Amino acid sequence: MGLKGKDSVSRMVDMLRGGAVMLAEACPVCRTPLFKLKSGEVYCATCEKRVLIVKEGEEESFKALQFSTVENLDRTVFAKLAELSEVAKHEGDVNRLYDLARCLAAWLEVLEKVRRLKESI
Repeated sequence: MGLKGKDSVSRMVDMLRGGAVMLAEACPVCRTPLFKLKSGEVYCATCEKRVLIVKEGEEESFKALQFSTVENLDRTVFAKLAELSEVAKHEGDVNRLYDLARCLAAWLEVLEKVRRLKESI
């Protein structure tokens, strides 16, 4: 067992000692057992990430929720771009315009990522 494996086992032991419950389900990424923490969250000790379990039959509603969330995010980002654009239209200070341009560039980058995410759903 490599160093990473020993660390993973150590984290599993610590979680069990802390009151977590080992589940029958395995992590979809690394295939090690998942743990339900006292908080109710499901966690993978190897990946060191929270895992969301979708029950059979719930997948479609989960996908709909995902799409709806990303769609709302898309609209929010686009609205912020429109607001910044309107502010920039009436701004005369060069330094302020520079700051607005940086903000616009950042929001455009976020919009691009959101749209890529939307395509992947």
